[in-house]
Amino acid sequence: MKRFLLALLTTLASNLPALAQNWVVEDPKFDALPNATAYYGARPGVFAGQYGYRIEVPKNWNGELVMYAHGFQGMQPTLRASLPPIREWFIQNGYAWAASSFSANGWAVREGTDETRDLALYFSQLVSKPKRTYLFGASMGGNVVSDSLGNYPTFYDGAMPVCGALTGLELFDYFLSYAAAADYVTGGNFVPNVQSDSDFFIKTYFGVILPTLGTPGNYTAKGKQFDSIIKYLSGGERPYRTEGLNLTLGGPLTYYSAWFGSSKPGIINHNTDKQVATNDYVQYRIDAGLGLEQSVLNSGVKRIKADPAVRITAGRYWYGIPSGRILVPVMSLHTSGDPFVPVNMEISYRQKVNAAGRGDLLVQRLIRRPGHCEFTPAEFQQGFSDLAKWVNNGVKPEGEDVLGDISNAGVKWTIPLRDDDPMKK
Repeated sequence: MKRFLLALLTTLASNLPALAQNWVVEDPKFDALPNATAYYGARPGVFAGQYGYRIEVPKNWNGELVMYAHGFQGMQPTLRASLPPIREWFIQNGYAWAASSFSANGWAVREGTDETRDLALYFSQLVSKPKRTYLFGASMGGNVVSDSLGNYPTFYDGAMPVCGALTGLELFDYFLSYAAAADYVTGGNFVPNVQSDSDFFIKTYFGVILPTLGTPGNYTAKGKQFDSIIKYLSGGERPYRTEGLNLTLGGPLTYYSAWFGSSKPGIINHNTDKQVATNDYVQYRIDAGLGLEQSVLNSGVKRIKADPAVRITAGRYWYGIPSGRILVPVMSLHTSGDPFVPVNMEISYRQKVNAAGRGDLLVQRLIRRPGHCEFTPAEFQQGFSDLAKWVNNGVKPEGEDVLGDISNAGVKWTIPLRDDDPMKK
């Protein structure tokens, strides 16, 4: 995951021209688990090229299929079909699964949505038509889930996004908003022309930002202002928020330092020459008593407008912001301290689903950990089992109210609690 995030930072900052990449499908061959059959190969991509696929069907197949949508794979030329994180559990419990590599890397939500569906249709030809089909997506795959539920609302019977970038472009708006807040608090004047290369980190991060703000757990007075701002931007106070920011990405780079350089145009494969992200609509918040008034902050922070042509939020968009109009049960899992795809994705998705009058079809659970996609097999298994019971028997499971106080969320869903968790008895 770390190398993918480093690739993300590099591509975000470099403003590469539109990538006419020569994608190569890695050999998807794999060995089936005992009492299961493996299928693998390559299929034509929906738009161009090919995608690799893997399918595994247990001998005691229960007739239900799980489609797995992988997360961000960087800009490497090799297209790899992933294995779902609880593959063994699926096979042991009678579920077949299938996974596509997608026909492109980068922020490949459009490819992921259409080619995951294409593979599900192919499964019906190759094996048999399943009686139920679930969609399970991680990280960027969570945006594949929300995109699929918008564009193919009745194709899947239920969905489980995990650590999901559920509201698509709003993730990149968060990165930009983070950088703009730092730009204002430090007076660094590096937004929007920053390049997140070694020169930026040497001159601006180590020369301006770090001495002005400090680091999580060791902030200056201005750093406390900045931390309050990003606390609200990322979803509010919650377990392991600070620990997540301090996680390393390699060398001196941490998640805390990663987003200071995220204000250049373009997003990872499509429209790389256009300003895609925006903070124009963001209402910044800050706690009282820190020497910075909220009204002053909102009037002073730089506002970056997006090219409206790439902010399409309905129809056949490459990436966008879902409407929230879901028609099938959705069980969403998210780690509370996730510093890469923060909890604000869950909050925004809940607001959209509620506004669409579909709130009864969304259950969300926070897991008390700091890392991105830092789940245990038991948490995946409980989440999927509860989703399957909901789909099959109409038994809606419990979840978290992410619009309420989440400062101590996730105790019920975290299996097990960390040794340093204050709630561990």
